[in-house]
Amino acid sequence: MPENLAADQTTAPLAVLEGEELSPDGQFEVQIVGASNIVNGIQVPEKIQVVDQETGEVMWEDQGWGTQSVLWSPDSHYLALAYGACTWQAVHIIETDTWTVWDFTLPDGSPIPEHIALPHDQPWGVWEKNFGMPEEDYALILTVGRGGDREHTYHCSFLLDGGHLIGNPLEQTSEVLSDRYDFDHDGTAERTELVTLWEPEREQAAWYKLQVTTADGGLLWSQTAAEYHVGWTSVFAYREDGTDYLLRYNPWMGQGNARYHYQIFSLDRAGQESILREHGVEFDINFGSPVHESFDAIEIAAFLEETHGYLNDSTLLVTTEGGTLRTGGSGAEFQEDMEFWNESCPYEETKSLEDNLRNYEAWATKNQK
Repeated sequence: MPENLAADQTTAPLAVLEGEELSPDGQFEVQIVGASNIVNGIQVPEKIQVVDQETGEVMWEDQGWGTQSVLWSPDSHYLALAYGACTWQAVHIIETDTWTVWDFTLPDGSPIPEHIALPHDQPWGVWEKNFGMPEEDYALILTVGRGGDREHTYHCSFLLDGGHLIGNPLEQTSEVLSDRYDFDHDGTAERTELVTLWEPEREQAAWYKLQVTTADGGLLWSQTAAEYHVGWTSVFAYREDGTDYLLRYNPWMGQGNARYHYQIFSLDRAGQESILREHGVEFDINFGSPVHESFDAIEIAAFLEETHGYLNDSTLLVTTEGGTLRTGGSGAEFQEDMEFWNESCPYEETKSLEDNLRNYEAWATKNQK
């Protein structure tokens, strides 16, 4: 071995392992082992391993890299490993039940382009509860590139299929809606943002997420929404006695059966909902049908008048009711719960809401027999 090379190996620093070495449940530890060649004055580790803390068994291993950074999901079910060299970077996602791996690709199936680096002045990845999935499921929010048009964020969800880990990366964008509401009542305004997940061709949105973040950028609370029926939802910023609350309203109707429900709530410091008030009503408009059960004009009118009073003091944050995304404007303009009337049975402004509902019931009963 040449003397200068031997000297380099004794003086060159070993590439470090950055990030969370120990899994949140304490079962696994990531470690680097040995040293191999020198790249750009850095000794590359021989191996990177995931070791069972109790048994000492090596559960997964790969060669070492010039850079390696790890990030565990909160449930220890996934390990994200970002690795690379001076001109390229890549990301492994490792599933800890089967120890299978998915290599991150862009939505079009291509790898991270050469000379596109992961961020170094902010986290390259964050684990979050998955959009529209069970409470225990997590997705990796991965940022690729550094600043400006070169920086893109991807929502990566995962599925085990036949013993293979499959990833689904969707690009996501974020729009600030407001930073003037204090939903956790700590005296400091939070920021509300609309996050959009795009289908691979970016022609239409796959999902939306309304999220409330703290002054330091931490995620406090979120609500998913979509433009297809099962994902319809509406959230408003509501103020009562000078205090900010969130108002979630879902006037759901399917096959003539209606379930209207609202919740007014604040957030605690952990982002948990603290219900101030909630109410709901159920009815159906299947008049003349054997499946028709109830349509109580008094009860429905009372619920709608109560809810509309809250909406009058609210600002729309996001709604996908009717299959169309809308943000902003007064909550008083929200009319998706008032679609009973038509040209054959118009709403009469000179009559009360209860009387109009009675007229609709009589008209519908007569015409749907």
